[in-house]
Amino acid sequence: MSSAEVKEASGNNAGTSGEALDPSVYFSFNHKIFSVEGSYFQLAHDNKEPCYFVNLGEMRGAIPTKSLSKEFGIEDGSSDANLLKTIGSALKYVKEIRPNDSIPRELLDGSASWSIEEAHKDVARGRITVQLVSWLSGNEEIVVNQRELDTISSNPDTKERIQDAFREIAAKLGITRDDVVSKIDDIIRELSYIEALRDYYTGIKKIGSNLTRLAAIYKRDRGTSEEINRMQILIEPVIKKFDRTFTEIDAQTCEVLVILKNYEPTVETIRGTRDDLHQRFMIWGEMVASWKDLIMEEDPTVERQLKETYKFLAQNFIQSQSWRLSNL
Repeated sequence: MSSAEVKEASGNNAGTSGEALDPSVYFSFNHKIFSVEGSYFQLAHDNKEPCYFVNLGEMRGAIPTKSLSKEFGIEDGSSDANLLKTIGSALKYVKEIRPNDSIPRELLDGSASWSIEEAHKDVARGRITVQLVSWLSGNEEIVVNQRELDTISSNPDTKERIQDAFREIAAKLGITRDDVVSKIDDIIRELSYIEALRDYYTGIKKIGSNLTRLAAIYKRDRGTSEEINRMQILIEPVIKKFDRTFTEIDAQTCEVLVILKNYEPTVETIRGTRDDLHQRFMIWGEMVASWKDLIMEEDPTVERQLKETYKFLAQNFIQSQSWRLSNL
């Protein structure tokens, strides 16, 4: 995943050659309604209900997935009915599903259905390296700053100390060194997705900091100033919640020995946090991209972006914000 977008890998349509696909792995439907050209599943914009979108001449119709079986005579317990039950869960991980798309891997084996960059793996590997080295000295710490990680990783003594850590951990846990190395590699792979999400999150945080800068620039424009203030009120709890999530997962993965003693629960925790963050980030893609290259100055383009941002925040976060304010 790049720092600008979440890439979804389960959107590839594998049924273009007409071969039969395994419905345990693909959304391979049998009913004719699912062969309508251009049809797809997506959450409705208003109530976020899973719907099947089909072309009706020059119009597009949306049919709630819960109504499809009844409307088109799809029998309970059939392959199609079972796949329809999976759609709602699948749309937590991808924005759109077309017939014959693969089922998101999160539902199949718990792994991620979106890709990351090698740089994110390097950060996760560097972070665990630092934790291993600092564990030997009895002062384990978390470092995610790339410059600090590069400095430590390039130290000639680091590789030797890592090997010492592997041997000591293996002795403490009563397992082989190879088992330790294998589990560490798995944890690094899982944490790579957290680092990818942390990288992506910088784009969301930048929107908040841009609003602060623009509040100063537009302080003499009462209308715009008040609008920016309302946006800051809406985005503040969102930022705090994201910050808290990253702080919590860092705290839960800050001790290598504890990670390895509780290996499976730790992997489950990392994946749960990964999926939670990914789902919460999915709606931010276009908004983060539209702020990326803007120059913070008094300008009509900036003002249009502010209006779009206010609309976005109000649509997605106004309910939770109203609840929060009413309970103060």
